[in-house]
Amino acid sequence: MELIAVWDFVRRRWWLIVLPVLAALLLALPSLPGALSPAPHYGVQMRLTVAAPPQPPTEQTTTPYEDTAYVPWLASEYIVVNLPAWIASDSFAEQVSDVLSAQGIALPATDLDGAFAAEGLRSILTLHVRWDSAAEVVPITQAAVTVLQSRNQFYFPQFAGEPVSVVPLDEIRVQSLAAPITQRLDPLLRVAVGLAAGVALAALAEYLDRTVRTRADAEALGLAVLAEIPRHRE
Repeated sequence: MELIAVWDFVRRRWWLIVLPVLAALLLALPSLPGALSPAPHYGVQMRLTVAAPPQPPTEQTTTPYEDTAYVPWLASEYIVVNLPAWIASDSFAEQVSDVLSAQGIALPATDLDGAFAAEGLRSILTLHVRWDSAAEVVPITQAAVTVLQSRNQFYFPQFAGEPVSVVPLDEIRVQSLAAPITQRLDPLLRVAVGLAAGVALAALAEYLDRTVRTRADAEALGLAVLAEIPRHRE
């Protein structure tokens, strides 16, 4: 009986369920071609070593034990921790756009937003570049490395105007990247949200509807049912 009640509910309110699904499908149509055949994406991943600016020599008035290698290594680790935040910022994209413009490649900083990401481990920085053109991703990566090597001192006052030493460890190797899973599932997710909204809307309409349709509805109101007239079916 419960399945029959559910079927009756769906049959009565089907239009409330279908309308949000159709609206979600119309909104998903523009993104459907990109989900079915996503545009190719290319990426570069390269590692770089980072070293703090050299400190000027100081006179040593005492002779305590001091590990002269520890402080530069520790400073380099602190730098690697902070560089990814700059690499993902608007200012880094603007600097890369300026370097590319000087090379005759016009790419606005707004287009480069989101193309760069980085992560650090100890004194090793891993730079990630993602782009939709295999021919352009190489000069973009080269420009990003140039900015890292020559313009970092302008954004970190802790360096006192001295640039940090950045040395690439890897060659630039372009790799094909799969489209993000969110791009492929976007139309399906929109339709699923529309279906959920339609079912919720139909359930709300059913809950607010006080129409007596069945013997159970009448008995729920405390009414005694003397007889039923069956529905005639052809």
